[in-house]
Formats: sequence, structure tokens, C-alpha cells
Amino acid sequence: MDHVTLDDIAARAGVSRATVSMALRGSPKISVKRTDEIHRIARQMGYSPNVNASRLAGTTSSAFGVLLADLHNPIMSDIVDGFAPANEDEPPEMYLASGFNDVERERTSLDTFLAHRVAGIVLIGSRLAVAQIQHLAKTVPTVVVGRNIPGVDSVLVDDKSGGDLAAEHLLKLGHRRLAHLDGGTGAGAQLRKEAFLQRVASVKPAAVRVLLGNYTQSSGYAGAKELFASRDRPTAIFAANDSMALGVLGAARECHLMAGVDFALCGFDDIDIACYGYISLTTISYSRQEMGHVARRLLRDRIGDVNLPARTVELQPSLIVRGTSCSAPMAASADESPH
Repeated sequence: MDHVTLDDIAARAGVSRATVSMALRGSPKISVKRTDEIHRIARQMGYSPNVNASRLAGTTSSAFGVLLADLHNPIMSDIVDGFAPANEDEPPEMYLASGFNDVERERTSLDTFLAHRVAGIVLIGSRLAVAQIQHLAKTVPTVVVGRNIPGVDSVLVDDKSGGDLAAEHLLKLGHRRLAHLDGGTGAGAQLRKEAFLQRVASVKPAAVRVLLGNYTQSSGYAGAKELFASRDRPTAIFAANDSMALGVLGAARECHLMAGVDFALCGFDDIDIACYGYISLTTISYSRQEMGHVARRLLRDRIGDVNLPARTVELQPSLIVRGTSCSAPMAASADESPH
């Protein structure tokens, strides 16, 4: 397929080449309505500006665009903390935006970043399709945090190892009736689930019930309510992240059940609140600030040389055992429904 030019977009939009150029740069001389229309046409036509040409023309700002998939997910703020400049010699300006777990809102935020001609973009937990992220990376230096995207600089945790650690821990405690509240389309969720199921399947007669979630506390709560209402409720639950695990704890309280006594619970992420005594959540831990540090280094390297081979940095997780999984299953109460 031939490379799409500004002239091609101008012909489709019925405007001049200069108008297209100014709209794609976010010029205030072009109306918001016209700018949005030209961006829409450019996306449809698969337009990909030349990164090298943009840098040589000096039209790119020194600011970074940082897009969080979920503003309310605490691990994402930790990653941003790590990404923030460590000293005054580095550009302090960042544009922050959230996709609010919605792909269309992510796309809108990215259009805004591109209109501001940011020097580079960091996607944290993005739900965009692989092809869309790869296309973005051809437009502007891009680093993905939380996913491994072929051909794009990426930094992530080894989600498979994390899922395996969770299963190994719960199985060693003697649990054989387990459940997994999965993270849906969230970054790393599928790998966590696959590793957990694979490890449990290696032990007979262990079995896992899987309920769909979406990395939110509300989905963890809803899934746990369903599990606790069943006669054969699980003796152990692996939540795809700590936010979902907090939802499980809320549901357990309402059902007069206690994690670590009536059932075991393991989360993933080791958010700050997990270590507090009144939560004491067993979880899979890794350094989010380190992920931010690495993302910044990868992005600065990419800005310095857009022709570098894509790099993937994978951090190894560890298991942190706390009060929510400190005992074996209680045989006497395993088949009892909650009060």
C-alpha cells in the first residue's frame, strides 16, 4: 500500500494541503470541528507522519504524553511517579490523560497528544489493539507499559510467573477447590489466568472456577458475591489484581466470611494499602516505580534514535504472603453456604 500523503488527505477532506498540515499540528487557526474531521480522515486512510522528518523540522515539543488506561488504578500512579523526571536537567512537562477503560477515549486522548506534537508517548495499561499501537509507534516515539507489543518498546511484569506463583502458593496450602476472578481485557490479565490454570491443572483433583472481571473493585465484589452464594464455594480465590481482591474482601464481610480463615485470597500488584494490618493481602509484588524509570529510559533512547531495534524489558515478580492466605482450607466449613 502506497504511503498516504497530506495531499491525499486534503483531497479526501476537500481542503488545502496547508489546512491539513495545520490541523494535524493542532493549530488554533483551524476550527475544532475541522481539526477533528481531518484527524478522523487521516486515521481512516492510515496516515503515518514521518518521525524523522518531524524531528528535523523542529515541530515537535519537548513534552511527553502519558496515557493511563484507568485513572483510578493505583498502580498506574506509581508508574507515573517512576516516570517523572528525576532531576531538573530533564524536560519536566507531561500531558496526562486517562482512557477510563474505554478504547475510544484512549484514541481521543492520543489525537490530542499528536495535535500538541509531543516528543513521545507512554501507554500505561492501554486497551488499544496491537495493530493500533504499532501504527502509533510509527507516528511518534512510543513506549508501552504493561504489555508486550511486537516491534514497540515495552516494559512489563512477567505475568505468567506471577500467575504461577499464586497457584503454587494456594496449592501448597492444600487448596483444591479454587476460583479465579480474571481481569478481562486488562493488560497482562490473560497471561495471569493461563499460568494459574495451567499450574492448577497439573495437580489432581484440583479444579478452578473462572469468573470474568475487568480489573475493577466492583467486578471483584460482584464475582465474589456469586462465588460465596454457591454451595460448593471455593476455598481459595486468585484475583487478577489487588483492586479486585479488595472487592472480594468487601463481599466476604457482607457474607460473614473472613479471608485467611474461611477462604484464602491472593491478589496481584501489591498496592500500598495491601500491607496494612486491616487488609493484610497476600499478593504478587513487583516495582511499579522501576517500570516507570525503565519506560522513561526507553522513551528517551527512542527519541534519540528512532531506528533503534525495539526493546522489551520484563520485571520478575515475587510472592508476598500475608494474612489472607495463612492457613489450609477448613474442611468443616468448605461446603457450607455463607450465613
